[in-house]
Amino acid sequence: MNLRDVKQIGIVGGGPATLMLCFEAAKLGISTCVLDPKVDCIGAAVATEHIVASINKENIKKLSLRCDKVIFNIKPEFELDMKLHAPIYPSKESLNEVYDTKNVWDILELLEIPTSKIYYQDSKQETFAKIEGLQMPFRFIKQFEGYCKTMDIFSKEDLADFILEMDEGVQSFILQPIEEYKQTISCICLVDEQGKTHLYYPIEVKYEDEDTCGLRISDNLTKTMVNRLNRYNRKLLKEINATGVYTVRYGIKPNKSVEFIDITPELGVGGLLTLEAYDISIYEQYMKLVLDMKLVAPELIAYAHGTIKPTHEVDKEDTGHVYRIADHKMCVNKEKKITE
Repeated sequence: MNLRDVKQIGIVGGGPATLMLCFEAAKLGISTCVLDPKVDCIGAAVATEHIVASINKENIKKLSLRCDKVIFNIKPEFELDMKLHAPIYPSKESLNEVYDTKNVWDILELLEIPTSKIYYQDSKQETFAKIEGLQMPFRFIKQFEGYCKTMDIFSKEDLADFILEMDEGVQSFILQPIEEYKQTISCICLVDEQGKTHLYYPIEVKYEDEDTCGLRISDNLTKTMVNRLNRYNRKLLKEINATGVYTVRYGIKPNKSVEFIDITPELGVGGLLTLEAYDISIYEQYMKLVLDMKLVAPELIAYAHGTIKPTHEVDKEDTGHVYRIADHKMCVNKEKKITE
């Protein structure tokens, strides 16, 4: 399949990355169809079509029938065990590897990648006993045959609501304490059809308060730390046979060590920094991958940073590019050019 054969691309999930992917497709004369249940999702603002419907197996299958290629910009909470009628990115096999939290943690243990602790239980009695000793907040995952349900528990009311949904079909439970990292690292990873991995430089995310956070292309991580993260990412992506784009997040602990947080096919808001910092953005690269075009190693040409804050706090004096993210806005600026 070449560029002339791709007339419409489907995108599952309607976040800011979907908006940018729709722009890239439009540059090439390709229409886009977004599947997202939110009427006002950001990604649908420039899409050719918007299917306002739940993200489930039936609707994903319908999307694959009307599109030539499909991109997942959201992590599914179910196994993709149905026949799809268009190639998908990341691949079905890769997505099925990462939707299952227990499977991911088993892989991390095998690869010796440090991670936060999780508690896996296969009985209600043992699960409730473990909950008694856990401090809030924690993530509660109920695993069924072929899908899972997840809820972050911040109060006894949350817990009560989730427990009330205790279906008999639950096969196992995962309890994961939610660590409050002051700083996290996001790594954008692109894997082509030949299995070659292209890594963008780590992005630091720091939370100033509940509503404001800053993102920056990291210029203060040690070379040793960057090499370690790259090594972890390459091992993990190889193990799950990834073809497509993933974001891998790590938390930085007080002793400066890192631990894995999650892996998702969703491109977070950090991807917007690649528009300013690289000779080719992750969105343009992703479109090249989907269209079977030659990929290039991204070159960092300038450091960039962004600040996310509530829309009403954005100052008219703020410079740089401004992007809407739900009820917040992100201001992105170039900081300094890379010099030889």
